[in-house]
Amino acid sequence: MQGTLAAGKTTITKGIAKALKIEEDITSPTFTLISEYEGSLPLYHMDVYRLDSTEDFINLGTEDLIYGKGISIIEWSEKVMDALPKNTIVLKLEAQSDNSRIITISNFENKDFLEKVKKYESSCN
Repeated sequence: MQGTLAAGKTTITKGIAKALKIEEDITSPTFTLISEYEGSLPLYHMDVYRLDSTEDFINLGTEDLIYGKGISIIEWSEKVMDALPKNTIVLKLEAQSDNSRIITISNFENKDFLEKVKKYESSCN
């Protein structure tokens, strides 16, 4: 997930956690780097803002989480894109002057995700 400070990255993570039936309070892992939550699937919430390199990211043992059976959310992912799988779904949040957000979702190589988005969009209309 990408976006400036206060763009809403942790807020979106809270919504994903709710969908996974996670009852714990979700907070930004800026100082802990990785927070793990148990729900219908494990959620790994990472914040790489303070890391200096992709190597630092890999040395945290993130590969096991990213390729595991849970969902990994990485705030400030633009700093470590070269270490992420090719089918990583990227959400970019842009805060607007009226406090709304523009959310751009990219990397639709993940066809299952695209189908779910289409179903959701049609249910909203």
